[in-house]
Amino acid sequence: MEINMAKRTIGRRKFLALGASALAACAAPAAAPAAAPAAVIADLDISKVTGLSYTFWPFGDEIIADNAKVFTEQYGPAVALQPVSGDYGAVMETKLLAKTNLSLFRAQRGQASRWFAAGWIRPVDDFPELDQLKKEEFAGIGADALSWPDGKRIGLTYYNGGPFCLYRNEKVLAKGGYIATANAGDYPQTWDEITKQALDLKAKGISEHPILPTWFGSWTGLPWAFYAHCASEGDGLIDNDMKASFSHDTGILKTLSDWKLWWDKELVPRAILTWQEPEMGASWMKGNHAFHYATDYSSFAYSDPKNSEFASEFNMNPVMPGATHGTTLVGHALHVMSNNPRSDVELAACFKLMKSYSWRDKNGEMRMHKAWSKLANLQVPFKEVYDDPTVKEAIMKWMYPPFAKENYQWLFEGRMKAVGGNQLKAGWHQEWEKAMQDTISNDMLLKGTKTPKEVVTELKDNWEKLRSKYATT
Repeated sequence: MEINMAKRTIGRRKFLALGASALAACAAPAAAPAAAPAAVIADLDISKVTGLSYTFWPFGDEIIADNAKVFTEQYGPAVALQPVSGDYGAVMETKLLAKTNLSLFRAQRGQASRWFAAGWIRPVDDFPELDQLKKEEFAGIGADALSWPDGKRIGLTYYNGGPFCLYRNEKVLAKGGYIATANAGDYPQTWDEITKQALDLKAKGISEHPILPTWFGSWTGLPWAFYAHCASEGDGLIDNDMKASFSHDTGILKTLSDWKLWWDKELVPRAILTWQEPEMGASWMKGNHAFHYATDYSSFAYSDPKNSEFASEFNMNPVMPGATHGTTLVGHALHVMSNNPRSDVELAACFKLMKSYSWRDKNGEMRMHKAWSKLANLQVPFKEVYDDPTVKEAIMKWMYPPFAKENYQWLFEGRMKAVGGNQLKAGWHQEWEKAMQDTISNDMLLKGTKTPKEVVTELKDNWEKLRSKYATT
C-alpha cells in the first residue's frame, strides 16, 4: 500500500486553505522517535520529570483532577490539567500545528486518523505491557485503535464511543399492547417489527412520532445513527483496503429505505434535522416517543427522575434490531501523545500517564474506567470493570427496575461485540461524512429529490473519488 501524499510539513495558511478534511493528503504518517526498548522504558525512574500535561474536553473534571493527584502521589511528577472549551478539534489542531508538546490528550477516532496522518501523533506500539493490555480489552477496541494502512497503534482508550442501543418507553408501548418481559426473544428483532409497531401506535393516536432517531444536526447526530443502523443490518460499509464495500445489495439500502419510510409516514419528528442533542434528549424525556436509538450510556441521564417524565418505565431492547444485530464503535475516543522529541525518561513518564488514565494505576487498579462507569455509564473496554460489584450497582440504578439484571447483561453483550467502522480510519472520512449527512438530510429527506438507491450510488462514488485522491494501491 502506498499513500499518495505531499511533504509532511505544512504551514498554517496552507492548512486553512485546504481544510481539515484534506489534511491526510498533506502529510505522511510519522514513525515514532527512536527510544529504548519497552522493558527498559518501563523500569525508568520518572519521579524528577517535569512538564507533564493532560489536555481534554470538559466532563467529569473532578475525576480527572483526582486521578492527577493520585498519579503524582504514586509516581512523583505533577500533571498540568488543560481543559479545552469550545471547538476542541480546532483548538487542538492549532496546538499541534504549533508543535506544542502534549504529553497526553484526547482524540475522537476520526480526528486521530487525520492527526496521525499529519505526523502529529506518536504511535505507541512500544508501550510497555501493550501485549497484556490487548489480552484484557475487548477485541474490537484494539483493532479500531490501529492506523491505516500501516497498522500502528495510535493510542489507548478513553472510552469506547459506542455502541448504540434501542431505548424503549414502556409507558407508551403498554398503551399499544406491547409489554416488556425478561425474555430477550419477546422483543422486536428487526427494524420491520419496529416500523410495524410504530405505525400501529401512530394510527391509534398513542404517539404522534413513535420513533426518535438521533438525526440531529451534528457530526455526532445523523452520521453516528447512520453507522449504527447500517451495522445492525450487517453492513460495515468499508473493507480493510479502505474501499467502499456497500452497494444496492447490502444493508445500507435497507437502512436508507427505512429512514425514508419513517420520514414519509411522519413516524419521526421532522424537526429532528434542525435540533441539537439537548433538544432531542428533552423530547425523549418528555415521553413523546416509543423508540429511541442512541449511544447506550445515555441511560444515566434518561433514567433520572429529575430529567425524565417516565424514568421508571425506561427500558432498552435486548439487541439492536436488524439482520445481524451488529453493534459498532461510532466515536471511539483515544488517549494519544504528540509526536515531539522526548528523552527516554520523558517518554516513560508519558507512557505511565497514559496507562494511569487509560488502563491501570501504579497499584494495578482500573481507577479511571471504574470512575467513568459509576459517573455516567461510559462505555469502557474491559470485562473486569463490569464484573466489579460497585460498578454493577451504579449502572443498574439506571436500568429498567423490573429487569435491571437483564438490562445490565444486554448492555455488556452489546459493548463486548462492538467493532469499529473502517471509514473512521481514513484521513478523508470527515470530508465524505459531511457530504453524506447533507445528501441524506437535505436531498433524500427534506427535499425528496433523491431516492435511497440514488443516495447509495452517490455515497459510494464520493468515497471512491476521495480514496483515489488520497490513497493508491
